[in-house]
Amino acid sequence: MSVELIILCGFLGSGKTTLLVDYLRADTEGATGVIVNEVGEVGVDGVIVADGSESLPMTLLANGCVCCSLRSDLVYTINTLLDAPRPEGRPPIRRIILETSGVSRPGPIIASLADPDLIARRLRLTVVSTYDCTRGPSIDDAFEEAAAQLTAAHRIVLTKVDEVSESSLAAALGRARAFNPLADVVAEQDRATAVQAAFADDAGVGASSADLALKALQSGAVAALRHPRINVFTAHPGAPLVWDEFAEWLDNIAGLCGDRMLRVKAVVRVTDCPDPILIQSVGTTFSGPQRLTRQPDAQPIVIVIVRDMVAADFDDTPDALLQLHA
Repeated sequence: MSVELIILCGFLGSGKTTLLVDYLRADTEGATGVIVNEVGEVGVDGVIVADGSESLPMTLLANGCVCCSLRSDLVYTINTLLDAPRPEGRPPIRRIILETSGVSRPGPIIASLADPDLIARRLRLTVVSTYDCTRGPSIDDAFEEAAAQLTAAHRIVLTKVDEVSESSLAAALGRARAFNPLADVVAEQDRATAVQAAFADDAGVGASSADLALKALQSGAVAALRHPRINVFTAHPGAPLVWDEFAEWLDNIAGLCGDRMLRVKAVVRVTDCPDPILIQSVGTTFSGPQRLTRQPDAQPIVIVIVRDMVAADFDDTPDALLQLHA
């Protein structure tokens, strides 16, 4: 069974640690490993014994989950956590939740996971970001970090929903979707439901979690959900593409956008594969191509989410294999 790695991000004070603690309190299985960034608040309750190696101190929580602190090498920390002996009667770790600091950007973290040891473990990556409903439009004061966190997310969890009015909650939902129309957004009033939805196992990098968003983009239904500094561009491939040509096109787009590229999600058909291919990136860090063997009828579409770029910026793209349109 593969292990799910959940990167939990969100701006300072947005409720990441509270969300994590609530999840751990409700988790009786004890199959979760927690990595807390060294500069973050270690707000996990119920520590009962110390366990693990001298080089990587780990604590066993009251529900059987294991918590450790990220000191420097994320790959080493994950490997040590997975290889550490489990107490008798406790199940193997099924998921690892990495709580990042409030100003961390997910892109470099995801890039560091491209390690042969971790690739061999076949980790399933999910990015979850919290969005503080009480901050309102002031989130733009920290736009660079917020944009990096929210656009990387497979799932955005609205927090502090009980502290705002229904109209303010609706506005927060709209802003979250404007940042990232590809993400599932959790806007539950019931706290227990929201906590479970935040860490649900089906949030990962497969196409299913964004199917509705893909359809909405194809139909233009999200046209009204626009942030003034974020634009969503799409292309609709017709005939199957030659893989090498498409890969070169992606390289050109990444080079043109640089750090202004926030997210790419693409479903394409290529000449040498019978199945549709899923491509994803956070920033300019691309995950490996994924064959959609269970979705043979997936419709081709390429989605590029950028900041501070307009359609005219793509006019000089060296390779005109595909034309991006707002």
